[in-house]
Amino acid sequence: MSDLEKQRYLDILSTGVFADFGPAQLDSLHAEVGQFIKTHSESLTATTLFSIYELQVYLLLLTNHDVEAKLYLDRFNDQFAGKNSQKIMVLRLMYYEATGDMKAAINALGQDPNELRASRRLATFSRTKSDGSYNAPEYIKSLNYYLDLQPADVVAWAELGDVYSSVGHYDKAVFCFKEVLLHQPTAHNVFYKAGLNLYLQHLQLLALNLDKKDALLEIVGVLEHARDCFLRSVELNEYYTLSWLGVYVLATSPVLDKLAKNRGLMALKRVNQFCTELTKLAKVSQQQIMKLESLADESAFKKFLKENGKE
Repeated sequence: MSDLEKQRYLDILSTGVFADFGPAQLDSLHAEVGQFIKTHSESLTATTLFSIYELQVYLLLLTNHDVEAKLYLDRFNDQFAGKNSQKIMVLRLMYYEATGDMKAAINALGQDPNELRASRRLATFSRTKSDGSYNAPEYIKSLNYYLDLQPADVVAWAELGDVYSSVGHYDKAVFCFKEVLLHQPTAHNVFYKAGLNLYLQHLQLLALNLDKKDALLEIVGVLEHARDCFLRSVELNEYYTLSWLGVYVLATSPVLDKLAKNRGLMALKRVNQFCTELTKLAKVSQQQIMKLESLADESAFKKFLKENGKE
């Protein structure tokens, strides 16, 4: 038996690199590991053997060999019967998810809801109701529960931000994307998402038709925050059209008309400077979008805006 071959498989398992493999690579590795198990299973220690089994279960599920995966899961169940194993729980949940048996998955999770990785799987399952329809409230609840246990999981924060955004809780979505940025401060696409949700929040506030000074100043504050996020995004990646589009749409916000009609607010230095800056940003962002998208003239630019739902 080649120790190098064995160690290679163990390294693939420990790093999780197989998750990035393409279909052909996964099929090849699945066949290799299967042959390795057949040839060397009797000479491996129990710990090593079941680690190789674990890798093979992942590969089988990723290559749609669900029946064979179940055989390996049965080996785990026979070996560790009666023991509380988080590893087996996660493998079992992955099998249920792959085979679409949501009821069995939820029942299994119900037996041990405090397990960290199991909680993450619960969040995944909770996206849909038993009839297959989207279940945003339960999904939000499950993700929040998981993030209380694992607050550094940026993927979960990003998921939660997207869910909050989908149900109109834009302020909460912004909070989630800011949590991602604490760990990934150069993620230009996340700055874009934060800016987008701030822009949507400003539209939400604008729809309330509140013309009082404090209400309008609140909207200005939200727009200032959105502007900063969009500009930070294009600072990190000047070729990111979506954020330039965000800058342009923000700079042509309908709130500017309300501000222009309010002499008291326009007399404030902060508001006056903000409006002046947005006028400049509208021109700069249009130029950048036309350059990046190879738009020949104003007519092409307007068509681009219409196609992207911004006009």
